[in-house]
Amino acid sequence: MFRKTTALFLAVSLMIVSVSAASASGSGLFHEMMETEYTDERLEVLEKVADTISVSRTEDSVTVEVSQAYYEGNRVYISYRASGPIFEQDGLELEDGSYADITGGGSVLREDGSVIGWKECIVPESELAEVQTFCLVYRNPDSEEKRALKFTLEHHAYDRYLEGISPSEAYQARAILYTGKVDLKGIVMMTCPEQAASWLAWQEGEEADGTDVIVCWNLYQKDELVSADLFGATAVHGTEKLTFGVMFPFMEDLSGLKLVPEYSEAGEKPEEAIALEPMLWD
Repeated sequence: MFRKTTALFLAVSLMIVSVSAASASGSGLFHEMMETEYTDERLEVLEKVADTISVSRTEDSVTVEVSQAYYEGNRVYISYRASGPIFEQDGLELEDGSYADITGGGSVLREDGSVIGWKECIVPESELAEVQTFCLVYRNPDSEEKRALKFTLEHHAYDRYLEGISPSEAYQARAILYTGKVDLKGIVMMTCPEQAASWLAWQEGEEADGTDVIVCWNLYQKDELVSADLFGATAVHGTEKLTFGVMFPFMEDLSGLKLVPEYSEAGEKPEEAIALEPMLWD
């Protein structure tokens, strides 16, 4: 089974763009993606920290290339190009066949018919290693044969951690965030039966009970908005617990940060903010 495939040449989300000045100047594909209508605040950072690896494979007049890559924490980021139409897996495979599922990225179709794009994939915790081989898996439209473009990366660890607890009396919430060189990400773990029930009802397409739900957590520094949550993933665990995945742009200065909950009806509630402090290891 060719898992999670995307037809790049048929996808309606692809945008037609011209060859950018970035390509002519010799900048990498992360930078070239910044020059299109597709944007992500982390592309500029990835352009600076990613390794240039330029591994490619040419078959049946189609060339597929992984241009840049970076492996940090439990995430791997790549930029790539294809000279013609291909079907590709959304995520990446590891050499032993394990799957690193996609969590972000995008692609664009250029006027010459080639495709450029980038991916962010999450590596299973059991597969984290100091050196890891990944595979961009694809096939040509006229073939069922699966092909793999392999590349090997060194691991970069997250090096700074933050944590905090909400002062709210209506629920319990604890945040743990971590960062390396790409972004600031983590989770907010909440215990609140009303919030869990409303989120579960929404996810199952049922009527909620009227609870004003927390939709995301926004990042502030010294009372100034830094970024609204870029991720917005929420998971419900049982009848009382839920977790919010949060992600923000990279920050060198991590002082004075706090997460402010944003409700679907009431908006932000600064009085419930989680103040973030460096995590102290026992």
